[in-house]
Amino acid sequence: MTAEQKKKFMPAIVLTSICLVVALALAVVNMFTAPIVEENNRQKEMESLRLAMPDGKDFTEVEGITLPDTVKSVYRESEGRGFVLLLSTTSQYTSGDPMNITVGIGTDGKITGIRLTSYTESKDFGKETYPDTYVGKDESLDGVKLVAGVTYSSTAFREAIKDAFRALYDNALLAK
Repeated sequence: MTAEQKKKFMPAIVLTSICLVVALALAVVNMFTAPIVEENNRQKEMESLRLAMPDGKDFTEVEGITLPDTVKSVYRESEGRGFVLLLSTTSQYTSGDPMNITVGIGTDGKITGIRLTSYTESKDFGKETYPDTYVGKDESLDGVKLVAGVTYSSTAFREAIKDAFRALYDNALLAK
């Protein structure tokens, strides 16, 4: 290789070498941090499950069942207290991120707890208080009202809760 050719290809070789070193460094960092991130996410999810079913001890994901689109996963409480479901829904005004809900339903078919874990819409429908109006309700959701001014969001919330009950009853996890 002549001096002219070296001068021509050297920047590309140096840049490629730098990219390879950085990629290798990122892979090594990921190798060490990925399990930590995964464990932190799992603990966050378990905390959400415990908030939705305060008396719950341990939770195991129920697999091999058919779920409505809004129901992302179903967990069975280890001591037979009921189920906790992770829900995700949108309204026609949802801007990007969905509304994520964690709901606990006891073996008596009543909501034990509920948490709105993600809500990004600009108009608040009482995200701290509205979910609590569902606690103690059964699938009829009698007495739970939609919120004026944010009827699309509160309707989407309500429909997701109905889907949670549907998932449990349709898969014979709860008896009517």
